[in-house]
Amino acid sequence: MRKKLPLWLILALSLSSDFATAAPINTNTALPVHEEEFLWREQVSFLKAKDSTRDMEVLTVPSVFVYGVTEKLAFIGAVPYMDKSFKENGVERGDSGLGDSTLLARYEVIHLDKPAETLRAQVLAGLKFPTGEDDESDERGRLPQTLQLGSGSYDPVVAGVFTWQTQQWQVDLDLVYKINTEANDFQFGDVLSHNASLQYRLWPQELPEHGNPSFIYGVLELNGVWAQRNEINGSEFADSGGYTLFLSPGLQYVTPRWIAEISIQLPVIQDLNGGQLKTDYILNAGFRIQF
Repeated sequence: MRKKLPLWLILALSLSSDFATAAPINTNTALPVHEEEFLWREQVSFLKAKDSTRDMEVLTVPSVFVYGVTEKLAFIGAVPYMDKSFKENGVERGDSGLGDSTLLARYEVIHLDKPAETLRAQVLAGLKFPTGEDDESDERGRLPQTLQLGSGSYDPVVAGVFTWQTQQWQVDLDLVYKINTEANDFQFGDVLSHNASLQYRLWPQELPEHGNPSFIYGVLELNGVWAQRNEINGSEFADSGGYTLFLSPGLQYVTPRWIAEISIQLPVIQDLNGGQLKTDYILNAGFRIQF
């Protein structure tokens, strides 16, 4: 069975403080979170993978909270609800409940402003905590580690993010590395994610002279994830790890205080090791609110 990509972690970082403009849906942004500003993001992510004998569905609902400590420093917390279901030859196994949580610090290292244009870069670092159950069983015994809600391990995360924003469009790039550690004689392979997003204002084409209207943005992203093989009792597991690249179109409705958005992620490359189950699609929908 294919290891689920940690997309909810990527989504936990993808927040913008400037709610008069768009933001990437599955990519991180380097736009700032202002001092004493609070942001809340809620999203539903549904993953579907199926072949002739196997069927995998993963529903993830990450609740993400961001607080601006200073103009340069912000803290990000993410707590996901998860529902995993795997069917093979008519037998269904899975679990639902709270998943592993993440706490991150984000710091701005580059800030260059021009008329109607800005360039930003930030670095992030933090830790994934084992808040999800990692030893659940059913009538057939202990669930496989990939069906557990949590990994049981404390896993460091580091990232770099770049944003180039104008009044008409915005480009975001990121690189995220997650170092997975061992728990329960099992170790998920380290994960490297790379993402690129273009947001383009579709409506209105011309900005009004006064006021702050609502907007519709088109979003197009490339989301790539490379994972090392998992290890069981110190030995590599052949049917794990590999590379997946998603093409992810989406739409956003943007107001001065909140955003509603939807995106579908379609795999264009799936170079996976062994006989893993390949992803058919991932559907994401959600909202963001600024306080």
